[in-house]
Amino acid sequence: NTGNSTLTGVSATVTAFSGTGTPPVISCPVTTLAPGASTTCTGTYTVTQADIEAGSITNTGTATGTPPTGPPVTSAPSSTTVTVTAAPSLAALKTSSPTSVTAAGQTVTYSFLVTNTGNATLTGVSATDTAFSGTGTPPVISCPVTTLAPGASTTCTGTYTVTQADVDAGSITNTGTATGTPPSGPAVTSDPSSATVTATAAPSLAVLKTASPTSVSAAGQIVTYSFAVTNTGNSTLTGV
Repeated sequence: NTGNSTLTGVSATVTAFSGTGTPPVISCPVTTLAPGASTTCTGTYTVTQADIEAGSITNTGTATGTPPTGPPVTSAPSSTTVTVTAAPSLAALKTSSPTSVTAAGQTVTYSFLVTNTGNATLTGVSATDTAFSGTGTPPVISCPVTTLAPGASTTCTGTYTVTQADVDAGSITNTGTATGTPPSGPAVTSDPSSATVTATAAPSLAVLKTASPTSVSAAGQIVTYSFAVTNTGNSTLTGV
């Protein structure tokens, strides 16, 4: 009370509020103020995700009181702004199924579990391979959900067909990252995550020996021996 009269029925009212949730209800513990006296009126508000996206919450209000005679008096408006610190971030965990292969032509499914670990909704979420040791056509990754609220996740997948060169190499390593765009500022990218598919070597040979002819009747006849040599394993063999 900055005047010279006692004021009764003192209250405070929000006149402008940018929050997207239910505005705060203001209550005053003391409603009669002698000149020079003060009271602190309070109200609480629960922040929404839309407020986070907006970057700030502005609240303007006035106080009103009634003197012994005459109309009520109202204060000049006063405002306060709560700022939101943006902290967008993504996490990605890459896995493969199966984790080992034994032959060319087998299919490997790569999965990215992409999680919004920040405080801002991310759009345009995608996952990309950044390094791939496979010798065939790299997998094309697709994400079923491309907008993630904070704490939300999606699993992006892609498939790959194993080549003989992959089997001979002994393993296939795949590394990738996830990317998403916050409401403001540049896109954010996760730390890289890798998955390795092992190719279990199982080299083996089979041989079938035959003779032609299978019987002879005189010296000087020629017998031709043949070896049918077959690679019955999963690895290319050299120096056969």
